[in-house]
Formats: sequence, structure tokens, C-alpha cells
Amino acid sequence: MECPYYAEQKYMYAGYVEAKILTAQEAEILGYEDGYVDSRDNCKVYVDGFDSKMDARRHLEDLTDCHIIN
Repeated sequence: MECPYYAEQKYMYAGYVEAKILTAQEAEILGYEDGYVDSRDNCKVYVDGFDSKMDARRHLEDLTDCHIIN
């Protein structure tokens, strides 16, 4: 099932989290789906799906040292 919103969380190896809330269309363009995980040179990426933008924001606000970009 497709979620209307996704939280992209980049756990930077420098010790902080960089995060964005994406629409379903934005996530699809990036190839994301709920439960997506990827390792990159400078971070580990996790993507979680949510039913509302507020639920995604609450999830990100609960993360330690998280910088929400949007």
C-alpha cells in the first residue's frame, strides 16, 4: 500500500540526522518505498511511510539531533 507521505532520514556519519518529509510522488521519483534502507558514502538512509504529514513530522521530531530540512 502506498503511503501519502514519507520521512527520509539520513543518518550522517558525522553524528546527526538530516531529514525531509516527502510526498508519495517525490518518494517515487527517488525510488523510495516504506522500509527503504540504503548505505551511502556519507550516511545511511532510512525511509518510512506515514498516513499524514503531521505523523511524519512527529516521528522526525522524536529523533535525537535531527535537522528537518522542510
